[in-house]
Amino acid sequence: MRNVIDRARSVLIWTLTLPVFLLACAAVALGSFVLRGRALEGLIKAGSRAVLFAAGVRIRVEGRERVVPGRSCVMVMNHVNFFDPLVVQAVFPGPIRGAEEESHFRWPVYGAVLRRIGQFPIDRKDPARAVESLKRAAVWLREKPEYSFGILPEGTRTLDGRLGPFKRGAFVLALDAGLDILPVVQKGAFAIARKGSLNIRPGRLTVTIAPPVPVAGYTKETVGELVERVRRVFLDILEGPSA
Repeated sequence: MRNVIDRARSVLIWTLTLPVFLLACAAVALGSFVLRGRALEGLIKAGSRAVLFAAGVRIRVEGRERVVPGRSCVMVMNHVNFFDPLVVQAVFPGPIRGAEEESHFRWPVYGAVLRRIGQFPIDRKDPARAVESLKRAAVWLREKPEYSFGILPEGTRTLDGRLGPFKRGAFVLALDAGLDILPVVQKGAFAIARKGSLNIRPGRLTVTIAPPVPVAGYTKETVGELVERVRRVFLDILEGPSA
């Protein structure tokens, strides 16, 4: 009976959310032709929040004061479900772009938006191409100091709600771009939606913005130590008291 209720509720949520998602995509795609700077960023963030609201996803943000206005960073967040790219835009107050799975760029509507706003494609099946994409992102960040960069260092969504291993790409990018790493940890997202299921259970997730982790003193030879330091921040928050 519980499964039947979950499925029926999910059908209703998808029925409400898909039109909002398509309208948000259309608004951002069209807006990108005429809007620049804060106006375009505001539209992207408003569209992301509208989709999350329609899906019943409520977000409480802790530590927003740790984001220093005008200071760029490489934001890393745990990868839980298909809402994650929207959560990144919704919780990060400044302009931010990021890495998305290359196949997403071929999706109808959404792919066009990714290309229009300048997301970076990452092919997880081809490490060499992924490295080249992140190198281009590092160059872009040096040319666009007003932007931060978001990346999900696990590379794939969790299957059991636990934090997976971190890939090194985000951390090498931070070294190349000379930017500190901002850990952003979400709790509660796995109960809302998860990999392998289209069910959506409306709920609240808590997003904790941890203090930035400086990359000064690390090199590509010691980047593994940086990876473990940042991953420990995630584990400490995820294993701490529930919100």
